[in-house]
Amino acid sequence: MSRVEAKSEALKELQELQEKAGKVHTLDVRGEICPYPLTETKKAMARLEPGEVLEVLLDYPLSLETIPRWAEGQGHKVLKVEERGPAEWRIVLKKSGG
Repeated sequence: MSRVEAKSEALKELQELQEKAGKVHTLDVRGEICPYPLTETKKAMARLEPGEVLEVLLDYPLSLETIPRWAEGQGHKVLKVEERGPAEWRIVLKKSGG
């Protein structure tokens, strides 16, 4: 799959998430190392309303463990963890609460 096709597929998937879950926010922490990705994810989630979705783009492997573990521990839902390319990932979280 070409990079253009991958971006098109990702955009389509984001649109589907928006229809299902409401507003989707994106946090890009690529190029950052621990603890920045987790710290920024916590801040971003705190700003969301319950039911809103946060897409976290990252390239620091340890964050693949720390972010989902933190989110689940807080009661948020981890909708997706996926590899987007060589050493690049995407984590999709849905804020809990009400």
